[in-house]
Amino acid sequence: GGDDHCIGADRAHAPTVGYRTFAVDMSLTRTLFFVSTLFALSAVVASGAGVPIDSGNVEEKVVRSPDVWLVEFQSPRCGSCQEMAPVWNEFASRNGKYVRLGQVSIDTDEGMELAQSFGIIEHGIPAIWAYDLVGAVEPTKIWADFETTSVDHLESLVWSRYAKPEKGFLLAKPGAKASRVDDA
Repeated sequence: GGDDHCIGADRAHAPTVGYRTFAVDMSLTRTLFFVSTLFALSAVVASGAGVPIDSGNVEEKVVRSPDVWLVEFQSPRCGSCQEMAPVWNEFASRNGKYVRLGQVSIDTDEGMELAQSFGIIEHGIPAIWAYDLVGAVEPTKIWADFETTSVDHLESLVWSRYAKPEKGFLLAKPGAKASRVDDA
């Protein structure tokens, strides 16, 4: 009886070891797949339209600029941001000749610092904010929602708030001289 017990224990144990090995291998495979997918998605979202903006360059590039900047706040790990990426990119292709575009990734310390500085992060991401006053560091919310919007809706939100500039010029902040698109 004792030998049978040992044999049975060994047989019962062998599949467990095999299962655990298999589970560890699958766990590692899933982890590697997740990490590679995350990098691929971050490349897609991060390569979206707009100049990369964060707390280190917002003053120089955006606040001091005479031009209105529309800035998308997003994260490559955010599903809604991934859904919004093609909408933002299409908006940029249609409207980049009229307004400067930036993009903030909250996955960086500097991006998160900027998003937290005026409570932007409290409104959620993805979000589009306008830096539309000369010297003002506090932006104006254009759109923020967990549900993806359409390019047409985003355009209506922007161009109902601001007068679309003449062809060849960028949207200027009040009191500032409009920049020519060629100077952009």
